[in-house]
Amino acid sequence: MPQEQALLSNTRPSFSVDGQVQAALERDLVRLQLDEDLHGLMQLQVRFIASGPRPGEAQEGLIWLDGRVIDFGKLLTVAIGAGAGQASLFGGKVSALELSMGDASDPELLCLAEDPLMDLRLTRRSRTYENVTDADLVRAIAAEHGLQAQADLDGPTWPMVQQWNQSDLAFLRERTRRLAAEIWVANNTLHVASRDRRPGTQLTLIKGSTLREVRLRADLAHQRSFVAVGGFDDTEQDAIDEQAGAEAMFSEAQGGLHGGTVLGLAFGERGSRRVLDVPLDDAQAKALARAALQQRVRRFVTVSGVSSGHAELRVGSRLRLERVSPLFEGDGYYVTRTSHRYDAVGGYRTHFEAERAWIGASL
Repeated sequence: MPQEQALLSNTRPSFSVDGQVQAALERDLVRLQLDEDLHGLMQLQVRFIASGPRPGEAQEGLIWLDGRVIDFGKLLTVAIGAGAGQASLFGGKVSALELSMGDASDPELLCLAEDPLMDLRLTRRSRTYENVTDADLVRAIAAEHGLQAQADLDGPTWPMVQQWNQSDLAFLRERTRRLAAEIWVANNTLHVASRDRRPGTQLTLIKGSTLREVRLRADLAHQRSFVAVGGFDDTEQDAIDEQAGAEAMFSEAQGGLHGGTVLGLAFGERGSRRVLDVPLDDAQAKALARAALQQRVRRFVTVSGVSSGHAELRVGSRLRLERVSPLFEGDGYYVTRTSHRYDAVGGYRTHFEAERAWIGASL
């Protein structure tokens, strides 16, 4: 069902710093943007008026620059949404401060912050793991950064995995990409999960109501009928040649008309062979081929849109779109990127990108 919203509501974001509510930051807010995607690391940009009265002084001057409230490394928390729908969307440490001043405008302070994956981004190393699954890697890295771990994904056991001059975040992103999995942090827990196991809200957006702007595309450019992966099994002394095809696409399309089928009808069968992967047995090759094809078919239909501000619209949300033509409307859209934005002119809006593996009936 569509989500009901009050005709009038206060959607102005609220802020806490190191656990203390800072109402003055809400007062001085100029603009906020909070970005999230499939690869983890939520990033906050928030701009405040940087001039006003200062305690014990008769005249106004620069504020927020003395380190008492906002400073490097402090935990900045943002809650946003209307009334009972307000939710905490971000908690991360301040990593950059920028002051801008002009003749015809008030001074402004731009504050940048990143979620706890920032610590993984700043940790670079080289090391070797032996006889591990990707879930084992997630748990090991999470423990080193003081995080709990929830790794909900399938995959083979690797005899050897090397992290070579990579940050911990880049390394985990590489590993999850190979299995078509996703990474994020919530409540001090590092999560890695395949798409079908990632929890997410169920939302309906209607053009002319909660869906303000939308652009939808069905594109065959990167669709394939199958993906093949080859290699050599040193233990069995035999060649490896595995591929993923219709079954992997069907599981993503939920019985709909997916990109592989449309490609075959329009241009004939087209395949792809991955040559940079180095599987050591059949199971590894199957997992890599399946993940590569799933990533392609998921992006057959892509959506870029703007909705009324909605704190529950997050990466991993499942969308139903209505009044966007039979070709594109219906269930099955998976949100891959969000940008929650607020300013005094446009109010609270949520920009988003989503994807789906199939199309509906033509007009």
